[in-house]
Amino acid sequence: MRSQLIAFGLMIAGTMAACTSQNAITENTQSPRPELRMADVIPAKSTLTPSEKQQQKKQLDKDAKRFKNREAASAYYVYQAKRTFNEDKPDSASYLFGRAWLMDSTNNDVYWGYGLVYGQQKAFDKALFLLYHALEKDQHNPRLLTDLATSHLGRFYAESNPEDLVQSRKLLESAVRYSPDAADAYYKLAISHYYLQEYAEAWSYLHKSISKDKEVADAAFIAALLEKQQDPAGKYR
Repeated sequence: MRSQLIAFGLMIAGTMAACTSQNAITENTQSPRPELRMADVIPAKSTLTPSEKQQQKKQLDKDAKRFKNREAASAYYVYQAKRTFNEDKPDSASYLFGRAWLMDSTNNDVYWGYGLVYGQQKAFDKALFLLYHALEKDQHNPRLLTDLATSHLGRFYAESNPEDLVQSRKLLESAVRYSPDAADAYYKLAISHYYLQEYAEAWSYLHKSISKDKEVADAAFIAALLEKQQDPAGKYR
């Protein structure tokens, strides 16, 4: 996802010119959560035909017998969904998250996982709706905060709305408070500040990210940042 952020971001590097200055970027006074319904984002909630309902009931009964309880079944399907998602099989992951939801609709990892799937598919409103839902029950989770910020960055690349940058920055600042060694969060803070035209801060966060994990260094982003401002630390030229 990090490399995708760079690829998409650098293609529209000129979009910030439309903002003309930092003064054009203001705090978002409205809720950043899209106005959707859970039925809009959870395919398993869709209306079924009588035959589909019967088939679904058979599968649920089978799962109920296979596992110790519904919570255990849901956890199993979440695990399998994450595995297939990491194998770049979003459709399979979505199906398995649906199985997990049917077994236990209170499993917060289901909403988080669905959010990641929608984010990969660039359906950012749906991703944000679900990730904010997950955040309600896990407000101090740095990884979840970072995933939310990533979807805001993705939506910024798609729609060029600076409010997404501001919200991304807020979420990432919270993430590094809870996890001071989170290299990925520092890196994405560097990206956010780059597009906010705050280049000194971008360099600072870039160096912090690299100090935590040298693998996060990205030549394309460093080159883009050098075009805007020389590295204050003199490490990159």
